[in-house]
Amino acid sequence: MQARERMAAKRAASTPEEAERQRILARERSATRRALLTPEEAQQQRATIREINAVRRATLTQEEVEQQRTLARERSATRRALLTPEETQQQRATIREINAARRAALTPKEIEQQRSLAVDRSMAKRATATPIEAEEQRVLARERTATRRAVRVSEEAKQQQTVAYKTTRLQKTVKQKQTVMKRKPNQDAKVDWPKLVDMDCKVNCLKNFIQHMPMDSLTESVCGICNIRRYKRELRHVPLSKIPSIELLKIHPDLHNIIPKIQEINSFNSN
Repeated sequence: MQARERMAAKRAASTPEEAERQRILARERSATRRALLTPEEAQQQRATIREINAVRRATLTQEEVEQQRTLARERSATRRALLTPEETQQQRATIREINAARRAALTPKEIEQQRSLAVDRSMAKRATATPIEAEEQRVLARERTATRRAVRVSEEAKQQQTVAYKTTRLQKTVKQKQTVMKRKPNQDAKVDWPKLVDMDCKVNCLKNFIQHMPMDSLTESVCGICNIRRYKRELRHVPLSKIPSIELLKIHPDLHNIIPKIQEINSFNSN
C-alpha cells in the first residue's frame, strides 16, 4: 500500500510531459518483456491481466468507472494529438487487424454476445446522456459516415477515371490502326497527278458548249396550256386540229374584266 501511495503521489506531482515520458518508458519495458516471453507465457500474462482488470472493475463504483473512462478518453485524445498522420494511419491499420483477428477467432455465440453487449452499452449511454451530449454524438456519427462516404466516393471516382482513361487509350489506338490501314492502299497506288488534259476531253467540251450556247438553243417561248416559259428546244409544236376536246381550252370569264380588249382578240382568233 505504501508503494502504491508513493507512486500515486509521484504521478500527482509530475507534469503532463513527465507523466507521458514515464508512460513511454513503461511501454518500452513491457514491450521488451513481451518480446522475451514465449507464446504460452504471454497468453498466461494476458489471462492474469484480464482477471485483475475484471476484479478491479467489479470492486469499482459507478462514479469511479466513469472517471476511469473519462481518463482513458483523455489519454487517447492526447496520444492522437501528438501523433503524426502516418502514425495515426498505422495505428488504425493495426487496430483493424487486431479486431479482425479477434472476430475471426470468436465463435458465433460469442459474436452474438458481443453484439448484445454493444447494444446494451449504446442504450445505456443514450439513456444517461444529456440532450447536448446526444446531439454531439449524433454530429460525430454524421461526420464519421460522411468521411466514410467521401472515401468510398473518391475511390469509386478514381476507379472510374482509370477505366475511362483505359477506354480512351484503346479507342485512340484502334483509330490509329484504322487510319494506317486506310493509308496503306493509297500509298501503294500510283497516281499520275497533275497531268495534261486529253485532247478528246477538250473536243467533247467544245462540242457541248457549241450545241448549248447558240441563239436557237437559248430562245424561250411560253406554253399555250400551262403558261410556263421554257426553252424552245424543250417545247412541242402541236397543231390545233390534233388537239382533242379543244372546246375546253377557253379563257376564264374573270379574265375579260382584267385584260382589256380580250374580246376583240377572241373574235379575231375565231375569224
